[in-house]
Amino acid sequence: MPSNDAEPASTSPANAGSSVRTTSPAYMTQGDAVRQITPDPDRMQQVSGPVVKQDGLTLYVKDVSGPVVPLDMSALRITKLPQKGQEILAVYQVEEKTENVALSLQGEKQD
Repeated sequence: MPSNDAEPASTSPANAGSSVRTTSPAYMTQGDAVRQITPDPDRMQQVSGPVVKQDGLTLYVKDVSGPVVPLDMSALRITKLPQKGQEILAVYQVEEKTENVALSLQGEKQD
C-alpha cells in the first residue's frame, strides 16, 4: 500500500528511464507491438528495490517494504531489461486482478 507522503506517479513516456530493449530475440524483436494500457491513477502502485529475477519479460523486484513483486514489462519499449541486483523504481498497475503491468521504469535508482 503506497504511503500518503509519496508523490503521484507520472506515466509520461519520458519517465521510462533508460528504456533499452533486451538483446535476446526470443523475448523481443525490432518492431514488436507494445501492450496498450490505459493508466488509471486509482490502480497505480510503486515498487522500489533490487531485481531478484528475470523470466522473459517479467522482472521480480524485492520491494523495500519486503515482498517480491512480479512486473510485466510488455507495456514498455525496452531494449535491455535491468539485471539481477540492479536497483530500480517502477510504477505499475494491476490489470485483470493478477497482472502487475509496468507503466514506467527507472534503472539504477539513487537513494
